[in-house]
Amino acid sequence: MTATDKLMAVLSQLPSSIQWNDTSQTVYRVAIVGLDDDDITYGVRRILTRAKFRPTPSEVLLAVAVEKYGDYLPQVAINEINNAIRLGTPASSLHPTLAILVAKTGGLKAWRIESPMKGQQLQDVLNEVLLIRITEYMNENRPTS
Repeated sequence: MTATDKLMAVLSQLPSSIQWNDTSQTVYRVAIVGLDDDDITYGVRRILTRAKFRPTPSEVLLAVAVEKYGDYLPQVAINEINNAIRLGTPASSLHPTLAILVAKTGGLKAWRIESPMKGQQLQDVLNEVLLIRITEYMNENRPTS
């Protein structure tokens, strides 16, 4: 059984208002094209330990991305960016996730006085950044036809 088959088995058993069928399975399989077995396995573990309901395809990708690139909580991201500003570290030297976050939120200049966003709003942008990173990774690894 491949990691993809294991993911499909897990997803099919999680509660959802949407019935599991061949079409649903196809949607998830298309969403993960370009991920290797290790990435999928780590995502499955995260889903099994955190999901109460069947995640959407983008939530599956987010689970994989968090396992692959790290789980930045908003306050941790704020602290690391503030430390970079204090030390004069250029944005390009930040962890790639934080570098993209800083770019999406107005650059280091926007962070100098106070974080341009906090809490759930910042978490939403962090999740978007992780989805950008995993999508770029998948695009690099997609089989060409």
